[in-house]
Amino acid sequence: MSITYWQRKIEFLMWLAYASLYLGRVNLAMALPVMRSDLGWTTAQVGLVGAVFFWVYALGQLINGHLGDRLPSKGIVLIGLMGTAVINLLSGFVSSFGWMVALWAINGYFQSMGWGPIIKMTSNWVPQSQRGRVSAFLGTSTVGGFMLSWFLAGRLLTSYPGEWRLVFWVPSALLLAVAIVWGAFAKNRPEDVGLAPVNPGGGEPAELKDVTLEGVVLNPSRIKGAWAFLVQPGLILLAIVSALQGMVKDGINLWAPTLLMQSQNLAVSEATTGALWIPPFGFLGVLAAGWLNQRTGGDDRKVIGTFYTAAAIVALAGSYIIKMQHYSLTVLTIALCSGLIYGVNTLLMTSIPLQFQAVGKESTVAGFLDFAAYVGAGFTGVITGSLLEYWGWSQIMGMWGAICAIGAVVMVANRFEDVLAGVSVEEGL
Repeated sequence: MSITYWQRKIEFLMWLAYASLYLGRVNLAMALPVMRSDLGWTTAQVGLVGAVFFWVYALGQLINGHLGDRLPSKGIVLIGLMGTAVINLLSGFVSSFGWMVALWAINGYFQSMGWGPIIKMTSNWVPQSQRGRVSAFLGTSTVGGFMLSWFLAGRLLTSYPGEWRLVFWVPSALLLAVAIVWGAFAKNRPEDVGLAPVNPGGGEPAELKDVTLEGVVLNPSRIKGAWAFLVQPGLILLAIVSALQGMVKDGINLWAPTLLMQSQNLAVSEATTGALWIPPFGFLGVLAAGWLNQRTGGDDRKVIGTFYTAAAIVALAGSYIIKMQHYSLTVLTIALCSGLIYGVNTLLMTSIPLQFQAVGKESTVAGFLDFAAYVGAGFTGVITGSLLEYWGWSQIMGMWGAICAIGAVVMVANRFEDVLAGVSVEEGL
């Protein structure tokens, strides 16, 4: 079979795998308002569940992003899918706050096995010339999974009011099915099916091709070299940009149903239905970012700066609109802000890491930037939950707008391309 056939097949499988991981991840946001009412949790406790997930996910991104450049991507992603399925199954039996925190911490680690290794597999199968196209395509997997997860959870809660446990059990079964498909059909690279490499001459250093897991984890020279690579100023600034978008993107993902319910005085079913309008804007934002990336010749900095600026304006406008108790406009501003930030996210997590294919660091960079994004997301979970004891949702939206404005300034000022221009890969890195 032709290379084009295999490329499309692998791209679809990667899309399916990552979208499926979202089934067992953002379902928590839909379940939380019902769980809070049913189990008597406080807003601060609800925020802590999301925060612990984000922080463990962030740490896992550093570990699995590094491993993704050295171990077969297929196996790492398979473990992530199966682990997420098990944790969601167990979550449906929990009523203790402590156990829920523990389970979602573990879920955070399993979830971190997805993106970095998938970026590595992408670089094995997709030419650099198609970076913008594949960034947009894979970027829609996050929104597609988001949309399906919230739609499924919304339908379950509407059909079976109060039965929040189904919001975990049904995704668990779907994740298991996808894990079986992934294990049966995914391939790490073209050479595995007798085809020539797509990006010859780039990527993995020869001495690492047969490296063992023990060697990857324990070799001090590799750990030191990886750290030296990541702490370059250009990458640190990219990490800050990623952390800021993570604060807004996952702040909206985690709190949108609760925001609508509390700020607009809605019932749970009405709030979850309104929240379903948010993911389609994320889909449009991803497509727009990929299209603009291609139109600007791959100028990620310009596109990200533009999207961040627009998101800041929308969020600040939304901070006033919420006070008007205008349901449709409130949903629209949240959805627009989310869509713009998803556009930022897809370039930060896909297009920029793929630029490091030539030095074999695409998974490492993807993991590092995702790590930063979810450190930010973890802080926004705790901060938002705590601030809501004193602030209203109008102030929270204003805070998101200020974060986006800072992100625009940092991104435009950054010259991360200097890392690629002057990178020196140490032996064993």
